[in-house]
Amino acid sequence: MGLFTRKPKRTAPVHPAPVTVAAGMAVFVADVLAGDRLALDLVGPLGGLPFTAEQWAAYPTDPSRLERLAYFDGPSPLPLPEQAAR
Repeated sequence: MGLFTRKPKRTAPVHPAPVTVAAGMAVFVADVLAGDRLALDLVGPLGGLPFTAEQWAAYPTDPSRLERLAYFDGPSPLPLPEQAAR
């Protein structure tokens, strides 16, 4: 019954603008150079370094990054107090 089957419409994937991706990478490099623990952990062997363009674009607004910046008033090599207790 091929007459009544529907084919899904294909939509083009939406990618972030290259400027947004580059800005996310620049923020990450600034965090690494400042010695921020979260950024350094992402670079380490067990880290989850951003891989896709979407992940790089989202790095500056990552909730755990923003929480650390708010707690320490900037990048810090120290863990958050609740993370240190684990």
